[in-house]
Amino acid sequence: MRCAILEKVNSHHASISAAVVALALAAPCIGQQIKVAEGGNPSDGSAWVALTILSQNSYTLANGKGQFTPALTVRCEATGKGGKDRNVGVLLDTGGVQPGHLSEVGARTDESAGSQENLMRLSRESVLWPMSFDGGRSQKRRWELLPKSDTVYQYWGQGETPVGALLSPARFVEKIFGARLLTIEFQPFNRQETFAPQFSPAGLKQEFQKHKTCGLE
Repeated sequence: MRCAILEKVNSHHASISAAVVALALAAPCIGQQIKVAEGGNPSDGSAWVALTILSQNSYTLANGKGQFTPALTVRCEATGKGGKDRNVGVLLDTGGVQPGHLSEVGARTDESAGSQENLMRLSRESVLWPMSFDGGRSQKRRWELLPKSDTVYQYWGQGETPVGALLSPARFVEKIFGARLLTIEFQPFNRQETFAPQFSPAGLKQEFQKHKTCGLE
């Protein structure tokens, strides 16, 4: 894929933040490895494909033992006779997030949740994370912790306000395909500061189109 030529930033007049954005947008030119996994059930025609890219940046784990690199996955599913019914979703492996941060539920007490462990999970299973494309305006969107995971979230799409705020998973995937850089902000587990992994989707659309299981209908 040919890289767009970025305008040079005048070091005497451009702000540091502008320079950072320019460097970030130039990063996709390096290229991004796409991990492909797939499976299915031939007897009923169902199939799935998962396309995963890693963040270009990592954060230090709370225990100080190494780095964690978030992963973004576009997952396609085909069900029904001949796999005619297709769905697409987006998953984010965070490595674990801090309970209560940007949570729709927060750290409130809920007697129905039961144990303290359940309360902790409740406070981080539905979250609103700021996202942006190509360094543009940030907007918060809803993600849900997968039932059998402590680190992987699925994109749902509702925004901060109920009117006109829905960005469906399929539409989100289309926006990812059209971007050079996707940034999602969250607070890693047991860390005071937030972290903003940056994903370069270069080549992701082409890989998506190779698989008949995938579609945005």
